[in-house]
Amino acid sequence: MSNDATNPPLDPAAAPELHLLGLQQQFMEALTQSGSGDLEGAEETLRSILRVEPRLAEARLELARLLLENDKLVDAEAEGREALRILEAGGQWIADLAEPEVQSFAFDLVGEILRRRADSDEVLYGDPEVYKALVMEARSHFQRAVTLDPGNEHAGYWAFGLSLEE
Repeated sequence: MSNDATNPPLDPAAAPELHLLGLQQQFMEALTQSGSGDLEGAEETLRSILRVEPRLAEARLELARLLLENDKLVDAEAEGREALRILEAGGQWIADLAEPEVQSFAFDLVGEILRRRADSDEVLYGDPEVYKALVMEARSHFQRAVTLDPGNEHAGYWAFGLSLEE
């Protein structure tokens, strides 16, 4: 077997990551679909990516954002929390983005999901302790987002503007 351009030598250390080839292009396709209003197509593309590699935090974050936009808060929260777990373990996929900014976005997104859950009729007219816990956790996520990226204006607004009297 020759080592030429059509038959490059395989690097055993890189072999486990071969399944990632093409996923970044699919991720960009999902962003394009979302931007053009094809939210169902974007969601399916992101789920397809995650079936190949479930450890891609950025794909999970975009899926969580789409689910939030469609008021699927329970699913959005699950995706957002898993993305946070992956990011905190050092699993950022797209190296072009600054790690603190990606983590800030993730904390902000989960905070927004929790805030929206707290604003739902089910929670507002339900157990006051559930409401309080969601608000406190949302505020904590927003505060963490601001700590990671002081320029995160959305998180900054909610980190200090979210109270139990709302």
